Amino acid sequence: SVHMLDLATGRPTRSIGEGLFVFPHGLHVDRDGNVWVTDAQRSKDGTKGQQVIKLSPDGKVLMRLGTAGVAGGGPNHFTDPSDVVTAPNGDIFVADGHAGQNPTTPPDYVTRVVRFSKDGRFIKQWGRLGSGPGEFRNAHALAIDSRGRLMVADRGNARIQIFDLDGKFLEEWKQFGRPSGLFIDNGDRLYAIDADSS
Repeated sequence: SVHMLDLATGRPTRSIGEGLFVFPHGLHVDRDGNVWVTDAQRSKDGTKGQQVIKLSPDGKVLMRLGTAGVAGGGPNHFTDPSDVVTAPNGDIFVADGHAGQNPTTPPDYVTRVVRFSKDGRFIKQWGRLGSGPGEFRNAHALAIDSRGRLMVADRGNARIQIFDLDGKFLEEWKQFGRPSGLFIDNGDRLYAIDADSS
């Protein structure tokens, strides 16, 4: 479930999405107040997980991306999606491949960024397992700045990679341990959760 809290008291005011998720991992609230959640595991019975689910503020399911309980690549499947963010035009970006940070990850493991239109139509994907520009060892968190740059917390490679919204690699920042969460405020300041930093 997703719990909504009263900021003055910290007390829950409402919960939505009960029973929908196996491992709710990434959370994004879009400009219209809709709640996006990445479900980064598969249920034992194969009926849930491996999806991105969009909920209205009152909990109605508005969209599902991916195929419930089925891992994979391409336009219709995810492999442990980590995070989701929407661009000003409504396009949807998903960070996929949570287990890519593990040292025993097979070389063909799906780890990437996937772009969809606001109505859920697949546009493109980029990335693969590795440590070069545009490669990931767990694209773990996403944020978009006011210049239209997509920040990707590449957790296993201890860096943030920066792309334009078409997936063109722009630069990387390596002053992190294992960046796990990103947020950009209205002043264009980037906040990064730096897990396991040395």
